Amino acid sequence: MSVPGDTRGTGTWVGRTVPRKEDLRLLRGMGTYIDDVPEPRGTLHLAVLRSPYAHARIRTIETAEAEALDGVVAVVTGTEVAELIPPFAGDYEKPGFKMSHRPALATDTVRFVGDGVALVLAENAYIAEDALGLVFVDYEQLPAVSDVEEALKADAPRVHEELADNVLIEGGNRTEGFDEVFEAADHILRERFRINRVAGVAMEPRGCLAVYEKSDDAVTLWTGTQVPHMLRIGIARYLGWPESRVRVAAPDVGGGFGPKMYLYPEELLAVAMAREYRCPVKWIEDRLEDFLTTFQARDHVYDVAVAYDDDGTVRAVEVDVAVNSGAYSNYPMGASLEPFQGPLNMPGPYRFRQFAFTCRGVATHTCPTGAFRGVSAPCVTMAMEGMMDRIARHLGLDRVEVRRRNLVRPDEFPYVNVVNQFYVTGSYVECMDRALEMVDYGGYLAARPPERLVDGKYRGIGIAVVTELGGHGAARYKARGLPDLPGFDTAHVELEPNGRVRATTSFSSQGQGHETTFAQIIADELGVSIDDVAIRGGDTGNSPFGTGTFASRGAVVGGGAVMRASGDLRERIKKFAAHLLEASPDDIVLEGGYAHVQGVREMHVSLYDVARAAYGLTESMQLPEGEEFGLQAIATYDPPASSISNACHIACVGVDAATGLVEVERYVVVHDCGRVVNPLLVKGQIQGGVAQGLGQALFEEILYDAEGQMLSATLMDYMIPTALDVPTLEMEHIESPATDNIGGFKGAGEGGVIGALPAIACAVGDALAPLGANVNRLPLRPDTVLGLIEGAEA
Repeated sequence: MSVPGDTRGTGTWVGRTVPRKEDLRLLRGMGTYIDDVPEPRGTLHLAVLRSPYAHARIRTIETAEAEALDGVVAVVTGTEVAELIPPFAGDYEKPGFKMSHRPALATDTVRFVGDGVALVLAENAYIAEDALGLVFVDYEQLPAVSDVEEALKADAPRVHEELADNVLIEGGNRTEGFDEVFEAADHILRERFRINRVAGVAMEPRGCLAVYEKSDDAVTLWTGTQVPHMLRIGIARYLGWPESRVRVAAPDVGGGFGPKMYLYPEELLAVAMAREYRCPVKWIEDRLEDFLTTFQARDHVYDVAVAYDDDGTVRAVEVDVAVNSGAYSNYPMGASLEPFQGPLNMPGPYRFRQFAFTCRGVATHTCPTGAFRGVSAPCVTMAMEGMMDRIARHLGLDRVEVRRRNLVRPDEFPYVNVVNQFYVTGSYVECMDRALEMVDYGGYLAARPPERLVDGKYRGIGIAVVTELGGHGAARYKARGLPDLPGFDTAHVELEPNGRVRATTSFSSQGQGHETTFAQIIADELGVSIDDVAIRGGDTGNSPFGTGTFASRGAVVGGGAVMRASGDLRERIKKFAAHLLEASPDDIVLEGGYAHVQGVREMHVSLYDVARAAYGLTESMQLPEGEEFGLQAIATYDPPASSISNACHIACVGVDAATGLVEVERYVVVHDCGRVVNPLLVKGQIQGGVAQGLGQALFEEILYDAEGQMLSATLMDYMIPTALDVPTLEMEHIESPATDNIGGFKGAGEGGVIGALPAIACAVGDALAPLGANVNRLPLRPDTVLGLIEGAEA
């Protein structure tokens, strides 16, 4: 915001509720998604034949009948593809990591149901699909393992024969003096938490269109990715091409959530086939393929031990984490993300000073897993908040008081936690107190009978005080041993000759509202309306290099780059305006599309006239000293530290005693993401995250049987929440701006799901507490809840 003596602009846009600029286009059906990108003449359609077995050896593949089908151009096997595309994998520069390379198509062994074994190129998608049924593969079925705990056993089938066991990555740490503090505490409580596997279920499944450019021997890949520049690096690396011959363009993307930040075999196949056959190649995933092959997430086991004193103060925490990593390690994150992110998120808002953890990423014969909204934070937060409730019940204390004794206090910021994360600002106690006030916590408890049963429903209230780690820069990724993530992002901002502003960024949007929030930041910096700002990105052919959209990086890193570039441009505009007004640049104010002398508004010039002069479109123009023609600036931003948002979520539930159905009756959030760019968009992010967290807590689960066959590969079996399941969100903001980044922003994209999982689980646990039921696994479907009730009553 503007302050006395500030000549940036009027500061009227950041912090304001503004409808998304892109909404009119998208709501009128004028978006351009992958399947909307015009197909060039001669486009071939690619289809992939997928293994029906979780683990099998390929004996032979017969393709003659498929090749003879009218309209089929080629049938290509894994052996042939291996000559064009080497196996690929995510790298991780730390001890204890075992590389598990993935072939673009299996050559001799398949490792999960859905693993590709051959591809068809045909004149249209229908012929390509028909031809798949004419390819005969003779498999030798092998033993499979789908459960993470079974995969850890010494006699478990190995997913990768060249490795000694199924552990792809492992690590751990123990603070000095941990054992002494742990043993000296008054009490030790142990619990195991089992977190369900989930799928992103983006509204738009994956797809791509690879267009070969004869003149340059290059390929443009249209694909729904979150990370265009990272994808280009991976494609060029594994195809052995210079990056100048690969352009990656992301049009509108119908949901990302993390799974679309990886390099998939189909993208490599489409690009390689486009060049090999000198024609465009298109692949569109159907929903079954989405369930079988788009990377999944969670599927964790946490063994937690908490040492605490009689007053509820936590002294030490120990956790062992086992993560089901699936069949392969993915590019660019490898298999390290979820195993290590869990322990690093476990301290959250709490002050304990002794911590020990071990973690493992374990290969199984299932679809690979990776990033999904919140990564491991919802899971470990459920474990930590669950332990807080258990401590309170054991000691006969109120859950709020136990949390209050352990939260980082307002006077302790800036605070460095037990795993060396720097909390520059925060409002943990304030958010909790305000949320309790909003829900009338005392009144709720007073109105509820001791047995919790009201009108046939057990009533419960769940509290989750959470942190959201995001906005990572280079230092974070290098410390994590992730060489393929640069960490910075870039913005190019230009005042065009017509006086309007155009910005291109290294970010691509999957619904976050960058077109609006970035425009708000620029509008404040340059003193213009957001209607005069156009935002573009997501195309390596015309957008600057950067890391991309994930991990709640948009406002912090993307917004930081936009702010830095527009700030540099502002200073150049002021020089040109001062030259025209015969004033000092230090006295120029940009406001309402004009530049005027501070305190003398009648001495002004429009930005249109400034732009015309700067581009040499006037009768005469002597450039300001040291300036060149044109008004543009490019800047990168690499935040010095990750941002840490916080919130308190409170869920009130009713658990039907007869059916086990859980209804979330009320949901309250008090959220702090630093300086809020657009409250409407932040609320949308939190609402969407809460819906996803509710889905995982109550319905969603990817299930495999012991042989690795998926049991939930349709939307009939994999239940996602509807509008009828999600309560109206009651939400307030508290702002504690970050003081260690350029905009004061913190991430907001993942906090909703991080809070919902523990809040709902704790609410159900509270509802069933008089029965002695132990809520330690998800999802809490009716059959599971009935089992808890019946088991407690037995």
